Amino acid sequence: MLSLQVIRLWRTIAVGLFATVATTMASSPTNRYSLDFSLSKHNFADTIAIEWEMGQVYVPVEMGGQQMRFLLDTGAGQSVVFDDVPIEGLKRAGHIISYDANNRRDTVSTVVLPPLRLGSLTLTGCHALLQRRMVKRERLDGILGFDLVNRGLNIKIDVAANRLIVSDRKNFFDGEKGCKMRYKLNYHVPYIKVCPFGKYKESALFDTGSRRLYAINNQSFNKGAKKEGYLAERQVEGRAYGRHSIGHGGVEPRGEVVFLGLERLRLGTFSFDSVHTITTQGGSHIGAALLRYGAVVFNPRRLQLCFQPYDDEQHVMVGNRQTDIAIIPERGMPVVGLVWEQGTPYELGFREGDVIVRIDDKEVRNFNQFVRWGFETGREYRFTVRDRRGFQREVNWVRRP
Repeated sequence: MLSLQVIRLWRTIAVGLFATVATTMASSPTNRYSLDFSLSKHNFADTIAIEWEMGQVYVPVEMGGQQMRFLLDTGAGQSVVFDDVPIEGLKRAGHIISYDANNRRDTVSTVVLPPLRLGSLTLTGCHALLQRRMVKRERLDGILGFDLVNRGLNIKIDVAANRLIVSDRKNFFDGEKGCKMRYKLNYHVPYIKVCPFGKYKESALFDTGSRRLYAINNQSFNKGAKKEGYLAERQVEGRAYGRHSIGHGGVEPRGEVVFLGLERLRLGTFSFDSVHTITTQGGSHIGAALLRYGAVVFNPRRLQLCFQPYDDEQHVMVGNRQTDIAIIPERGMPVVGLVWEQGTPYELGFREGDVIVRIDDKEVRNFNQFVRWGFETGREYRFTVRDRRGFQREVNWVRRP
């Protein structure tokens, strides 16, 4: 049976993940990263109901007279709205230079949002990026970025209780226990130190825009492998060449991908045991899957992140499946960007570079259509693929849970 990945929304890794935008230098003084938006309340604490869906956090907001649904993405330096979602009251604010998940540089438009209501709090004068999304997705109207925290608000993300707690009181979460660590801001987004094996530590973006628990930059892994030798090599489950990370500027360059079975991923004093992951040409990151195991508190005044395990233990067994195939957009079509030689997709006959042209008796017209296909668990599908030489063949696949 084939485990086929589906899409995500803005930051890196694997077939269904959109890429987060980290903003940087602006093209003119008026367009620089802005935290000048005002808050309607002071000395407050508010609890907002959130949705945990397909491994990501969604927040209800009201803007321009509309009820909207935003992705909570700590890997986005600023909030984002999409050019295919009409919002009354947007004001153009020029352009800014941004970098996507694969470090591709682009100039994007910025806008000033109309007053945005989040729970009982109204944010006025927020700047946001205006983006064209590579993959359209229903019930997603925009992205709430890390500028909310950088503005000075403490937040707690607790998906077990389906709530987001927001407060401007500087000591509001001080009495709560957990694994505390400092984060550093780079392009206005938070980076923390993690230890994937041995004593090797690297800096990883804390990115709730990604569904993964962890992904490591390929160069960072090679650097760690030189230092740790056998300790690193025994984490390796295979190697291949391909690409899987999708940024707003396109797919990452083709390169080596290392399939890893980490015995232990350490985050401060907490450890995640038996973690399967892969390397990426983009940046290392800790993703939203961490929220399955504990709540997270951000304290911007102390530049501190606190991870609060739900069961109060200091480690957890993850035991996730290895990524065995990744589908990417190429010339508008779904293409096998990466396949693990030890996985079921490879055994069934999928190869890197295969273009998916038909499923059962229906033609596949483009990547967006493929993403919205709606595969049913337990049902067998017949894929017709075209290889790089132009030859077609069929591969049968049963959708796994």
